[in-house]
Amino acid sequence: MRKFTAGMLAAVLASAAALSGCSAVGGGKTELNFWYGWTGPEAEALEKLIKEFNDTHDGIKVKGLSQSDYQKQLTAITGGNPPDLASQFGQNVASWGVKGAMIPLDAYIKKDQVDLADFIPSALSTSQYEGKTYALPIAMHFSMLYYNKDLLKEAGFDGPPKTIAELKTYAQKLSVVQEGGRLDRLGLWPGADAYTFTQVFGGKFWDPDKKEVTPDDPGFKEAILLSKELWDKYGTENLDRFSASLGKYQSSQNPFFSGKYAMALDGEWLPTFIKQYAPGLNYGIAPIPYNEDKPELKNAGSIATSVFYIPKGAKHPDQSWTFLKWLTEKQQMVKFTAALGNLPTRLSSLDDKTYDSVPGFKEYTEYAKSPNLKSFPTLPFMNEYMDEITKKYNDILRGKVGVDEGLRQIKDKIQPLVGK
Repeated sequence: MRKFTAGMLAAVLASAAALSGCSAVGGGKTELNFWYGWTGPEAEALEKLIKEFNDTHDGIKVKGLSQSDYQKQLTAITGGNPPDLASQFGQNVASWGVKGAMIPLDAYIKKDQVDLADFIPSALSTSQYEGKTYALPIAMHFSMLYYNKDLLKEAGFDGPPKTIAELKTYAQKLSVVQEGGRLDRLGLWPGADAYTFTQVFGGKFWDPDKKEVTPDDPGFKEAILLSKELWDKYGTENLDRFSASLGKYQSSQNPFFSGKYAMALDGEWLPTFIKQYAPGLNYGIAPIPYNEDKPELKNAGSIATSVFYIPKGAKHPDQSWTFLKWLTEKQQMVKFTAALGNLPTRLSSLDDKTYDSVPGFKEYTEYAKSPNLKSFPTLPFMNEYMDEITKKYNDILRGKVGVDEGLRQIKDKIQPLVGK
């Protein structure tokens, strides 16, 4: 998402501060200031819903503002000038909730009998911490396996890989390597999503009983070893040289669109990009290959979410809840997520006919019903934990540190944060 310049941000915060002092507009309506992180066409889709709400609710007027620098929300909250409602990523909920930056929603949920059982459990869990619900998820995201049908057919494959063993075979056979190790094409980028493959191997990142981070868990280690095995076939120097030649993600030169990758792990938004930038691409979408030793974990994956919350200090929390509840009801959720090409978080939304016109959604909405889709544990130090995983994962792949030592270093760095 685009960042504001300092001047633009100052104007936003000044505007918000001024608006927060106004509790009513013409006709006795309560005015709500709603900050959201989407921009461009995505912001336009949300503004349509805001207009629909304003047109159908007599006592409340919502004024939306695209504010994509999320950290500035915390500045506004601690400064006493928060918006009435805002969007965030699920990975920030626990840390913000324990800091008191988010109002718990449980009393509102109970009063209005909101059916939390209709939310996909792993998606809802990103909005909860230690028995409190601090937000509601509007959209979720996870990866599936994309494959170039023409390249697979050319290599003698009649369909995508189904198991991890097959994935390794496909990745090697689909790669094109010149003398000296120079890469012309990769079957699959070897630094693949370790969070997704951790779920494939049944791994975990946290032991709630021991209050202990578990980067040394066997399932996570297997995910790292899978990437390391693929990485070492080509070497850091060759992979870096190849990577430097790749085009921009959101363009016709996306390496999957241009045939530089035969397969890719990517999210539900990718078919919309393919339709825009590579409409002639002959591709398919398949489940993440499963571990043949644990077939009960088929259709695994790692969920991330986008959420709405009411900031601490909001001037009109009751009216904010009215809007938040309306925005996350099935009908509005379907409209919003279909427009964005994101996945809904309500089980009752998954089979909605609206998604029939969204490219690639049939595969995703079916996959979303899998009980093996999990989210990273909701923890107050979640961002620090994930940042450290990223750093050490990269170091392990590049041979700067051994696998066991790298995982130990993650634990040594993050475990002290548990007590804080």
